[in-house]
Amino acid sequence: MLKILLVEDNLDYRSTLKSALLKRYEDMETRESSDVKEALVIVDTYLPDLIFMDIDLKCDVNGLELTKIITNIHPEIVVAILSRHDMPEYRSAALQNGADLFLPKSSPIQSIFDCVNSIFSRQYTAH
Repeated sequence: MLKILLVEDNLDYRSTLKSALLKRYEDMETRESSDVKEALVIVDTYLPDLIFMDIDLKCDVNGLELTKIITNIHPEIVVAILSRHDMPEYRSAALQNGADLFLPKSSPIQSIFDCVNSIFSRQYTAH
């Protein structure tokens, strides 16, 4: 079973993404967070395989900083940064802070499914 954490402070976007993922993948478990502290607790206790991380969290710590914290502690977790801004400097900053992928929120849902498919493939290949 693939475990996903959605770290997103926009409830509508988070709900839409979760619904699309659960509709597409029956063998998936999800957790959600809109808050940095809660996200860190979930990461440590749930140990997701994949995190979809909003770059622009409305907290003291943004998605890039949170990604760096998480990937330093749990380098095995794949982090995909989600952003409303599809600019090279955002992509670069995401990768420099430990993200594995950068996905504009305007991307077709298939791009997110492709990301999940690649993680599923890794998971089943490793076993």
